[in-house]
Formats: sequence, structure tokens, C-alpha cells
Amino acid sequence: MISLVIGKCRVDVLPVVKGLVSESEKIRNAYGKYEAYSAALGIEDIIAIKHRDEIEEVQELSEIDMVYVHHLSNFGEVRSPTPAYCELIDLCSKDSMEVIPLDMNNADFTEMYISNVKTMEFVREHRLAKKGMKRSFDMSSPESFSISWDNYLNRVRGFEKISRMREEFIASQITDIAKHRGSLLAAVEVERINSIIEHISNDNR
Repeated sequence: MISLVIGKCRVDVLPVVKGLVSESEKIRNAYGKYEAYSAALGIEDIIAIKHRDEIEEVQELSEIDMVYVHHLSNFGEVRSPTPAYCELIDLCSKDSMEVIPLDMNNADFTEMYISNVKTMEFVREHRLAKKGMKRSFDMSSPESFSISWDNYLNRVRGFEKISRMREEFIASQITDIAKHRGSLLAAVEVERINSIIEHISNDNR
């Protein structure tokens, strides 16, 4: 957990590992101490998770995601959607609260993806997945693996651009929310957190 003060708001940024079931405990331990809660998800993702019991369609994992799950399962059970985000949304729903989206909506993300990922880079996903199965990553902890995996994917320039743009966007959202709240918990994937904190610090000097 990284704690910041933005204006008059206390902001705690909680790093979570995407997919790992045990990460839900982090959310349970932190919940109940804040005026507002947010997650690094778009509004459509939050709605889908909130109503996931009503949705029959099963979303298939991409090749890249399957390789990620293969490695991450060394640390415990893996599930989709990300259990930590599901836990936060469920807890807030029980208390008639809404989780505030920190990420772009689907339309904006799609436009950004198309503008920054070239066709040949998109085609390279299969090769990345294939090599990722055999590659050695930092497996000293789930967090270390997630960061190591992210660094591997971001060797593709288009993917790296998207990561940086998401980090900047999420940081700006946290800063904007903090202007209207007294305390905020922001759940963010661990591989994005350092850059997000840097953006927030630079914007609030």
C-alpha cells in the first residue's frame, strides 16, 4: 500500500496481482476505512463484474492471457475476472456504494489501441505467447512475476505505449477524484503502480 495526500484527501493506492484469488484478502483487510473506492477498470468492466452472475457468456482467454495464467498458477488459484476487483465491487455493492472507474471506457481504449498498435505488432502476440511459455521470469513472488511479465510484453513498442498512456490516465483520474473526497482507496495492478505514483507526484508538486 502506498499512501499519498492529494489536497485534503488521503489516498491509499493498493497494488493487486491480476487473477490471483488470494489477492482478495488485501481488499477485505483494507475495506471499510474510506469515503470512496476505485479500481483500475473501465466503467463497462465494473458493470460486467457487478452483474457477472447474470451473464452466461464465458469470455475466452487470449493466448497471452493463458500463458500468464500458466505461470501465475505457481502462486495459487487463478480466476477471471480478477478476484481482487470482484471482491471490491461486491463489498461496495452490499453497502450501496459504487466503485469509481479509473481506466478508460471501451470506446476510448479501442481507439487508443488501434492508434498505437501496428498490425505487425498485433500479429506478434502469438509469437510472444509461444516464447513466454518457455521463458524464465522472476518467480520470487507474485508481484515480481507480474512486473517481469509486463516488462516482457512491453518489449513490443505498441504495447509499451498503451501501458504508459493507461498509467497517465489512471493517475489523472485518481487526482481528480481526490479533489472531491476526503479519503480514497485505489486498487491498481501492481505492474502499473510505480509509474502511476510518479505521475501523481509530478502533477501535485
